[in-house]
Amino acid sequence: MANAIRKRLSLIIPVLLAAVILAFLIVPNFKEMSAVLRNTQPLWLAVSLLMAAGSYVFMSLMLWDALILLNYRLKFIPTAAITLVSTVVNYFVSSAGASGFITRVHLLEKRGVPYGACVTSSIVITVLIYVSLAAIVAGGLVLRFVQTPSFGRTFWEGLIGICAVLGIATALVVIFFNEKIRKRWGRKIFLITNKIVYFFSKRRLIPYEQFKSFQEQLDSGIDLVYEHTEHMPRMVAYVFADWFCNMFVLYFAFKAVGVSMTMPQLIIGFAIGMLMTVIPILPGGMGAMEAAMTASFVSMGLDKGAAIAASLIFRILYYILPGFLSLFVFWWLKTSERRNYN
Repeated sequence: MANAIRKRLSLIIPVLLAAVILAFLIVPNFKEMSAVLRNTQPLWLAVSLLMAAGSYVFMSLMLWDALILLNYRLKFIPTAAITLVSTVVNYFVSSAGASGFITRVHLLEKRGVPYGACVTSSIVITVLIYVSLAAIVAGGLVLRFVQTPSFGRTFWEGLIGICAVLGIATALVVIFFNEKIRKRWGRKIFLITNKIVYFFSKRRLIPYEQFKSFQEQLDSGIDLVYEHTEHMPRMVAYVFADWFCNMFVLYFAFKAVGVSMTMPQLIIGFAIGMLMTVIPILPGGMGAMEAAMTASFVSMGLDKGAAIAASLIFRILYYILPGFLSLFVFWWLKTSERRNYN
């Protein structure tokens, strides 16, 4: 009973907090924002939606290639479906990435991919995503400093963000790619994973007696990453292509509300907004991302109503619409799972 209450609160409280932040952002600027939205250009909305689709395609290619690297060849369509569903769960359930990971593990395991391979592929992808995000944020900071050479609040927030995402990526690399540390932390990782899984699903996906098998799968996966470094440039290209598409969802959202911006403005505002998405308590950084983007774009001279409208369009096209689509995709995954894998 207590566990069920904690689970409900863990879902409800972040959403309420995000709603409060959005209310403080939207309500005082509602007239200005609604005036901008009335003149939205559908063509640019369609292009923005196309960029969102492109981003999810490149995310799917990342997972697909990571599994190939680990000698597990799934068809691309089911891999893309698993990517969509697990990413959406990650955005909507505040758990510092645990919810999306658990969903991905469950769906991949049903298709014959063992837990160790799931963990290894997730680690490789997460490290690449965080390092590339740090590079984008660093680029945004440099451009901002060139435009406005001062060590103000934005500069220090960005620097802290870079340190945070690089710190996470470095910790993952050290723990998983250093054999001695991996051996030492293997059981801890196993137990932590089980605790997280139990919290969200009320069942242990990995039986405790299978720890040795899990450790062997993890070691084997890491060895394969070392052996097949030729996959890395392609995966890095997929990561940056994903971020490129993601960034241009926002760019064309601004075009849809009649605002053209320079590339430095786009990179700076996008980078600052993306830093907010790593806040674990908010689903997809909801509220914090829109507020940070708006403040950043307004400080660069863009219209406040347009900045709020564009950030909300970005939220709807990149997060909300894929969320609705994922419901049907999840149903298809479960149907095909029962038909082909049971």
